[in-house]
Amino acid sequence: MKILEYLTPERVKLHLNGKTKKEIIKEVAQLFVKNGVIDSEDLEEFVREINEREKLTPTGMQDGIAIPHARTPLVKKLSLALGISDEGVDFESMDDEPSRLIFMIAAPEETKREHLDLLAEISKLSYEEEVIEKIEKAETVEEIFENLKL
Repeated sequence: MKILEYLTPERVKLHLNGKTKKEIIKEVAQLFVKNGVIDSEDLEEFVREINEREKLTPTGMQDGIAIPHARTPLVKKLSLALGISDEGVDFESMDDEPSRLIFMIAAPEETKREHLDLLAEISKLSYEEEVIEKIEKAETVEEIFENLKL
């Protein structure tokens, strides 16, 4: 499984505006509406489900990565969005560092195995310090995609 199978250029946003976890989650979640992964009228409910999931167990990993995610019938197909925060945001990460790379997974109910596989694939990035650094410093979506071709 490759990350790029689930990520499209339209679901990548450089220089996120949000300053809090909730603002960032909403901003990244909006990327799913643009591609029809989530209907616009379901966006608020999807954001609520992501925030509820965050309350159970924060999704801040380490090395500046957070992976907020939800499995819900609101989602039409397993998809990934990526937002990059220049300053980083507190996602209660394992290393207490702010998260700069926000990989959000939107998964339909029936994709449990694929959802977990995608989570694992993104988690492996924390071992690729050079790749993380290049993605954080990327000025274009094309640069991000080049560096995600692992």
